[in-house]
Amino acid sequence: MVTPPCRLTNLFAQYCQQTRAQNSFSSFISKRMQLIKVEDQMKRSTFEIPLHQSDCHPFALARQGQTVHGGVIATIMEDTTTMHICANDPRARKAMTTDMNFSFIGVGKVGRTLSIDSKILKIGGVLGVAEANVKDVSTGKLIAVGRHTMMFIGEDNSSMEFAHSLNSVFDV
Repeated sequence: MVTPPCRLTNLFAQYCQQTRAQNSFSSFISKRMQLIKVEDQMKRSTFEIPLHQSDCHPFALARQGQTVHGGVIATIMEDTTTMHICANDPRARKAMTTDMNFSFIGVGKVGRTLSIDSKILKIGGVLGVAEANVKDVSTGKLIAVGRHTMMFIGEDNSSMEFAHSLNSVFDV
């Protein structure tokens, strides 16, 4: 029996489509990221992403084992928790970050795959909070932990709308 897609599955598909259409910074991530599972009534989700050479810190040398830039891991955590928080808002609004923190405990290395486990801590009328753990799939070692707080903005059902125009006011 196939279960119908949940709101997080739909939002992830939109994220992949929109980041590519807009040639967004996150498009480098969305091309490789996969939504692996959604469970506990959409309160927990798992994403995976393989690490590539382009994710490396510029000072990482091949002979030292190329390590992934912390900004890449932070972006992965932000994108996954953003989708997870917005998917859990009963009014399906867009949201903006009010607070985000990360602790890096290990290093991600090229050729490995990271697992991002996101957990909803609270969804309220104004704020949503999620935490994420990033682990190396092959070793199970914890790479980073983070917490993301977002404030819901916009009209009801706005988080699922694909942009009507892909033009930015900043286009030259």
